Amino acid sequence: MNYKNGYSIKPKHITQTGEVIFTDGTNEVRANQITCQDYGYTYNESTGTCSAFKYNTKINNTSDNVHNIIKGNLNTTNLGTENSFLLGADNKSEGDNLNVMITGSKNVVDKDLKNTSIISGTFGQAKNQGEVLMAGGGFGSTLALAQTFFVQQSGITTDNTETSLYTQYITNKFIEKVKNSVIGFEANVIGINYGGEGEVGEYGYVQVTGAVKFTNGLASTYHQTTTHIVQAGHSGMNITAVMKDATATSFGVAVTGLTETRIQWTAEVKLWQNKLIQTF
Repeated sequence: MNYKNGYSIKPKHITQTGEVIFTDGTNEVRANQITCQDYGYTYNESTGTCSAFKYNTKINNTSDNVHNIIKGNLNTTNLGTENSFLLGADNKSEGDNLNVMITGSKNVVDKDLKNTSIISGTFGQAKNQGEVLMAGGGFGSTLALAQTFFVQQSGITTDNTETSLYTQYITNKFIEKVKNSVIGFEANVIGINYGGEGEVGEYGYVQVTGAVKFTNGLASTYHQTTTHIVQAGHSGMNITAVMKDATATSFGVAVTGLTETRIQWTAEVKLWQNKLIQTF
């Protein structure tokens, strides 16, 4: 659409909730009542938004014709969001999301995430598959400066090679690094013998606590302590675990099992994120 005479902004796109987003040619902006109506749209004085159509806040049908439940103002489900629930105000699923839940305000679930939930707070950003996140509000209006989140990792080993566990047991999927942040962590790791040397049912339980600093270039520095909650003499399993980089952009729990022993691993990982706007 072209600019109307006398206006420096024009409609850019219409969200699935019916809101008309304008642009000044560079930035996305919201129109005032006069501008909205001059372009032929309806202005909602109670929400301060310009709308192309009346939106049903109970059910939102995506272009895939799959139901999402949306309650509140300015919530947005981008293309490909299916079977998801948004409650609150100004929350957003970035798209291609399946079975996600967002409650609170001004929270975002990143694109391509499945089975992920933001359960409270404001200015939270979920970046991991299956993540459960509590947003901390933070320091102004920037996403993810302060938040707590939980991720489940798991895997299988058959020898004593150090092995990174997968998030949600999805091959080559780990916890995403966050630029310019310090992330505290606590990982409770259990490995159970399911065959090979030793007896089926023998297990080890290790707790890893510490923190990691990620620079703007995602270089990492770890400080951590590993505690054997169940000692090898009690369980028959002399296993260990640490938090470390998995790839240049991800990290997580890495475990070391036993030679000729098949071990099934699970790790419950709790993380506390403090992110700066400044780079370091």
